[in-house]
Amino acid sequence: MEKHEILKRSQEENQNGDEREQQIQTKSESFSRTLILLFLLVLTFFNFVKGLPVDHLLAVFWAGTAARYYYVFYKKHEKYDLLWGLIATFFCISNILSYLGVNS
Repeated sequence: MEKHEILKRSQEENQNGDEREQQIQTKSESFSRTLILLFLLVLTFFNFVKGLPVDHLLAVFWAGTAARYYYVFYKKHEKYDLLWGLIATFFCISNILSYLGVNS
């Protein structure tokens, strides 16, 4: 292989950043999701204790969960992930309707 061909292949492989940058990005997104989930749980707990509605907070949680499973299904094409995405979507819609007072 010539130098130019090796350089071209290396540039194509690293088009989305090198492996270290991708790993940092992945870990930061995971940390962010974990912190958001923890914050939602704390808010849900305090709203529940005070007798305030929690459905809107739970809807946010289920929307995020559904989005994750739909993305994994899109990448891996496993029916298991689609099933969990649909279940999470059901709970999200249910919480939204409950918050709006539709199914009271």
